[in-house]
Formats: sequence, C-alpha cells, structure tokens
Amino acid sequence: MTVALIAQARMGSSRLPGKTLEPLGSETVLDWVVTRSQLADHVDEVIVATSDDPLDDPIEQLCRNLDIECVRGDPLDVLDRYRVALIRTKADEIVRITADCPLIDPDIVDLAIETRRKSDFDYVSTSLDGRYPRGLDVEVVRRSVLEAAAIEAIDPDEREHVTLFVYRHPERFTCAPVVCPSWARHPELRITVDEGPDLEVVRRIVDELGIDATSLRGEEVLSFLIEHPEIAAINKDVAHRHVS
Repeated sequence: MTVALIAQARMGSSRLPGKTLEPLGSETVLDWVVTRSQLADHVDEVIVATSDDPLDDPIEQLCRNLDIECVRGDPLDVLDRYRVALIRTKADEIVRITADCPLIDPDIVDLAIETRRKSDFDYVSTSLDGRYPRGLDVEVVRRSVLEAAAIEAIDPDEREHVTLFVYRHPERFTCAPVVCPSWARHPELRITVDEGPDLEVVRRIVDELGIDATSLRGEEVLSFLIEHPEIAAINKDVAHRHVS
C-alpha cells in the first residue's frame, strides 16, 4: 500500500497569524513539518493542503522550493482541500496532520500507519488514545473512507474538521486509537504551535537542543521538557483548539 501524508496549512490563524512560516531555527515551521514527515518510513509522499486565499501564496511558494505538491481550496472547507489532494495522489492510505506540529515524530507516524494496517481499520488516531501531548497528533484513514466523507459530509463542522464525519459513524467505519508508547504519555505537555507561548516553547527546544529537523527525536523533546519544567510552564495555560 502507498501512503500520502497531507498536512493542512494556512497563514490566516486567528491566534497566531502567519505561524506556518514563522522562523524555527534556520528554517520555518512548515519546513520542519515537511522534513520530519518525510522521515517516516511508511510515507511515500507529502502534500500540503492550503487555501486559495492570496495570504497563502507564500505557502505554495515554499512548497515549490521544497519540491512537494501543494493543493489549494476553500479556507473553511478543509475536507474539500483533502478531496482535491486525493485527485493528485494514487495513495491507498492518507495520513492527516496539521502544519502547526513542527515536532511531529516520524516514529509515531509509522506507528499510526502500522496500527491501521494490523487490523485493517478504516481510521486510527492518536487523539482517541488520549495520552499523547499536543503536537504529536496523527490520523490515518483509508482512502475510500475519506472519499466517502468528502462526498457525504454536510455539517459545516464535518467540512472544517476533516475526519469528524468518520468517527461520528462508528457503526459504519472501524475506528481505533493509536496506543501511546510509554515515553510519549505526557498529555500535560504542548509541543504544537497555536499561540505565541507555544512558539516560544518550540523555539526554546530547538535552540537549546541545537539539533536540526532530521535528527531531533520525539523522546528527546519530551525528556527535555520534563527536565525543564520552567520551559514547559510557558504554554501550560494555552487552551487547545482545532485548526485548519
């Protein structure tokens, strides 16, 4: 089976505008997302799904520079962006992540893919386990299931939150958690970038560990935050929200 990882990204965040292209080390947040996604053994291609808002033109330009596919569509109908991405790929399995997770862990991506394949689930997610830190979020869905969602979903929430239609229908689709490894069981931590304090935490991690996107391991990141509670505390009061 072939796998396409599709990362949704846009510049128009209400909490932290332009966060996708904020500097992180010597690169940008999106550079980190793409590079780390490509490190997953089971991922065959990476696609960025952004909006057709002119604000997102720089995202498309960065994708050209990185030589990866970029698709564009409605700013709010994120599910339709994924439908457009499916037209561009022949992949059998789709990994969904958001581009505010620059420290996404390739091993967790592979674990999610392996979990779906092992029992031939329609959909698996780290969020269904409930023990992962924010920022290691990964979903894997069978292509045909995502295609069905793109055709049938009507609720605006289901159009904005790409897989909501799928896990709202457990009677139709088999859904399962990606069981969290012991090293990652820190739901109290945030390594995503949703607000300014989040970006500060991620920058502190990257700057103080002095490692680039290809060599930083998720276990190192969480160990660092546990050993430096003063850094982990910077974004502890940020409330999580879904992004598009």
